[in-house]
Amino acid sequence: MERDGIILRHFRKDAIRLLRPVWPLVVVATALGSVGGLATAAALAKINEAFYGEGALAEGVLLGFAGFTVLSIVGTFAASVGNTYAGGRIQAALSRDLTDKILAAPIARIERLGRHRLLASLQHDVHEIYTAISFLSPVVVAAGTLIGCSIYMITLSPALSAVTAAVLIVESLGENVLRRRMLRHFEAMRANREATQKHYLALTEAAKELRIGRERRLHLRNVSLNSCIEEWRQLTTRNTVVQQSMSTLSQTTNFLLFAGLIAYKILAGLSGAELSGFVLVLLYIQGPISQLIHFTPMIGQAQLAYRRIAELTDEGAEAEAGLLAAPSTQAARAIREVSLRGVTHAFPSAGGKPPFTLGPIDLTIRAGEILFIVGENGSGKTTLIKLLLGLYPPQTGTILLDGVPVTAETRDAYRQHFSAIFFDYHLFDELAPTGGADAEAVRPMLAQLDLTDKVDIDQGRFSTTDLSTGQRKRLALVQVTLEGRPILVLDEWAAEQDPTFRRRFYEEILPELRRSGRTLVVISHDDRYFGAADRVLHLKAGQIVEIVERARAAEPA
Repeated sequence: MERDGIILRHFRKDAIRLLRPVWPLVVVATALGSVGGLATAAALAKINEAFYGEGALAEGVLLGFAGFTVLSIVGTFAASVGNTYAGGRIQAALSRDLTDKILAAPIARIERLGRHRLLASLQHDVHEIYTAISFLSPVVVAAGTLIGCSIYMITLSPALSAVTAAVLIVESLGENVLRRRMLRHFEAMRANREATQKHYLALTEAAKELRIGRERRLHLRNVSLNSCIEEWRQLTTRNTVVQQSMSTLSQTTNFLLFAGLIAYKILAGLSGAELSGFVLVLLYIQGPISQLIHFTPMIGQAQLAYRRIAELTDEGAEAEAGLLAAPSTQAARAIREVSLRGVTHAFPSAGGKPPFTLGPIDLTIRAGEILFIVGENGSGKTTLIKLLLGLYPPQTGTILLDGVPVTAETRDAYRQHFSAIFFDYHLFDELAPTGGADAEAVRPMLAQLDLTDKVDIDQGRFSTTDLSTGQRKRLALVQVTLEGRPILVLDEWAAEQDPTFRRRFYEEILPELRRSGRTLVVISHDDRYFGAADRVLHLKAGQIVEIVERARAAEPA
């Protein structure tokens, strides 16, 4: 209940913020829709008056009918266009908001949520909310029609109106029970969509592995995906049954109402004009009632979609401030050292495994040095560089840049002193975000990395990135070198290189990068090349076990 209350408060704040730029349009469109609905009811009254009025057809009846008809059509059309436009603006704002939330969310939070859940929100949740918003126009028109028709029915027969209201109240209670069941189905369908998204990612990203691994391929198809597909089939079938039950309940209620009208006419002597007018209105309002029933599952889906989006806001205090501010025009300055003092980061136990803690780490990285970080898998190497890069904030301890502590407010500015190629790196097509890289300056780098026969520069982009893993990492090295930042972090960069190029990396490329003014932090398992480092830091079980200083031969000028 407390969590639902928090989400409701977030929803109210977001609704006000999103509606603020378009609220005049929404108000006008809603008012026009209401007027159109009321005009529809008034047109029905004129039709009934024309059918059962005594004597010749009065001129005012025809003119009134024509006027109300035009008002109904114009109001309905204007409401539809206005709310569609407003809904599009709100959908765009929601998409931008969700993008901003993901960009500003802590890396650890994104890792916990998983790519499949974030993709599900980006692809489906925003659309579900937009669908509900875009359907507001016909709902407003339907509500206006129902209100107007209800007023007219009361003028025809207060007693019959009371009976009708009582039956509709009973119907709404039954629909409420079905609505709650529908919401449970929507929650299960949303979880199923996330699981299916995860398997679809595997289907595309692991295409090569699946092609050569029959058992894994068939397990993904026959077990993982098939179970999700079958569960989706069952859930959609059940949900359709619930929706059809709501429609059947409405239909049954209508027949009961008509039976009651017939009985009332017999017992109370209701006139034919009153009865026919009442029946005419009841028949007409079936359309608006169906629209309101159809809107019910949309509201449920939109509520669930917003709840999923709000999960990124639940821990809003964690979100980093200033990440979306305009970049500084100043180049990254030269630095003297980066120090970690008593820094720790702990992971909770998962899957029956004991919790893992890195640290406390005490380490100073000096400008211009080459530091290797080595250790067995699971020793904490990647966690250490994420702390060093400011991707994980220290849970205890402090990071200092030239003796000044890095705080939450300065962490992003601190990160701008680093470039990194992670083991699971992403290779962008663009050489640089601004597209201002000089092709003639880049081509010598491509030649040094043996890529000139594979890649060229075309309008600030690589002509292709469809290369081997090792060659793609060389392109990534071109990108980070162009960034010109003083500290370069390389996570197992040489792992996919051939032996000849691996030697060139350690003996030629790293020294050249150092001569250009870079400080280099390298995660490596290549013990034969440890001599290329000034220091080698050994990690084991989250602890620094030793730091070996290595004598370095003088480099050629």
